[in-house]
Amino acid sequence: MVLMAAVFLSWLASILFVQSRADPLPLVQSPARFDAAQALGFAREFVTRFPRRVLGSIESRHSTGYLKQQFESLGYEVGYTHFDATIASRRQVGRNVLAVKEGRSHEILAAMAHYDTAPTTRQGAMDNGSSIGALLELARAFSTEIPRRTLLLVASDGAEWGMLGALDIARSYSERARIVAVISLDYVAVGEIAELRLNTVGQMGGYAPPWLRDIARRAAGQSGLAVREPSSFREHLERALLISWNDQGPFLREGTPAINLGSGSQDRWRERAVYHSESDLIENMNVGSIRTFGQTAERILRTIDALSSVEQESMEWFRVRSDRYLAPSWIAGLQYASFVPFLAMLWFHFANHRKYLNLARVAREALALLAATLPFALAYFSIALFRILRLIPRYTLYPAPVKDPVLQNPAWGVVSGILGVAIVSAVVLYFAGKPLTRNLARPDFFVSKLLLMTVLLGVIVVGLGHNRYWTVTFLALPAWIWGLTGLGKGSGGRVGNRIWIGASGMVFYIFVIWCAARLELGWRVVWYAILASSTGMFSPTGVLLGVAAVGLGLRLVAIQSYSRID
Repeated sequence: MVLMAAVFLSWLASILFVQSRADPLPLVQSPARFDAAQALGFAREFVTRFPRRVLGSIESRHSTGYLKQQFESLGYEVGYTHFDATIASRRQVGRNVLAVKEGRSHEILAAMAHYDTAPTTRQGAMDNGSSIGALLELARAFSTEIPRRTLLLVASDGAEWGMLGALDIARSYSERARIVAVISLDYVAVGEIAELRLNTVGQMGGYAPPWLRDIARRAAGQSGLAVREPSSFREHLERALLISWNDQGPFLREGTPAINLGSGSQDRWRERAVYHSESDLIENMNVGSIRTFGQTAERILRTIDALSSVEQESMEWFRVRSDRYLAPSWIAGLQYASFVPFLAMLWFHFANHRKYLNLARVAREALALLAATLPFALAYFSIALFRILRLIPRYTLYPAPVKDPVLQNPAWGVVSGILGVAIVSAVVLYFAGKPLTRNLARPDFFVSKLLLMTVLLGVIVVGLGHNRYWTVTFLALPAWIWGLTGLGKGSGGRVGNRIWIGASGMVFYIFVIWCAARLELGWRVVWYAILASSTGMFSPTGVLLGVAAVGLGLRLVAIQSYSRID
């Protein structure tokens, strides 16, 4: 308990070691040239002429011709890039529109907005015609200038399916090595906006560096609106999951500094109702909101362009509050220290109960742990089998977007099949294990717990190598609680311990509930998890580590029925 208190206090005391930027980078104060009325005009024409811009559709392709024409009329060199995508098991070809204005240096500063819509949307004025209008107006605002850095403006495709267009540019664009920063424009919320949002997480890797976050925060703050960016808890969770919802994600994954500018409406319920719906119409857009959004984006771009050099700063700096960060070495030290109490508990159990260890008891617990874990692993691998059999809709990276019928109508045969694999394998393993353990030494609670804690140590070590944030977020609390949970006295004590062991997964439960709410799926979030696992959106390493943790938890619940050896 002393060590746990010390770790907890260390996390609290870390605030004393945060660092701020000694010399904040100056914001450009020149008058904004962004004209909100023109931006709204661009958006209106775009979404009314091309209201159904779903990836791969004829209308989506026609809309790129309009964008090309608009950029060319402003003096930009315009080209296309194309990429293959699989959407609901159908092959599609996506197209990005790239407009370039040469600057005085070889470096490139990029701004982008996705033009594609979800299948459930008509016009997609908020998401994301509003930012396409803003992008075109930014193109006009910079059209008569020669910027310090070459300006790359991108209307990207495939954002609704995992930022596929941005991913293609981040990986394949011939001049990608010259890009020093990327500003992604998500959407201008309907009606009056209440806040500007900064999204900073990478797609399966990376996080926005402090210098770029500070510029975006202060530029957005000059708008007079609240600025929302991830809290320290939210940042830790985002770094644990590394799932981005905006176009900055793929660039951060490739090591390019990037950030996303979004917004939130004063009427949250209306914003949520309009999102990905037939009601996402241009009539909902407010010129004042577009002005605030667009001028903030212009301020960010001009400030970065005015820098004599762009900083090469680690993405591992962890924001605690405002412009104050923990150095990478500090946050890593705290994360490793989080498991010191568990190591102490493991050593205590080893010192006190190793004399009861023998090969028969080790074999017995190993078989039991395998029986508890293997059904979940087989269920996970059965997802790949269902994908091969084409029973699961296939996607290149992310499953269907929010409100898509594919998510709202799970394939019950697939769900039942995966559940059936888990149940049948569990039953088979249970009865197969009976004769294997019949002649082994009778189980002992403390020996079994020692062995399970040793396996958990292995899971933690692998997890720390995979993703420290994931490991601390999802395994630190179970490690502490499981290590402290002894042999319950009487039936009431055993029941209480089992509840306590189950409660150690509360962070995971909260995460699932949050995902279900964000995706508007409720219990159907299980179907989303199946789709995400089939596409690789959830890494196999992370899934298997989670499976191992679940198996360990079940075994710790089960051994509460064991007795002690005198």
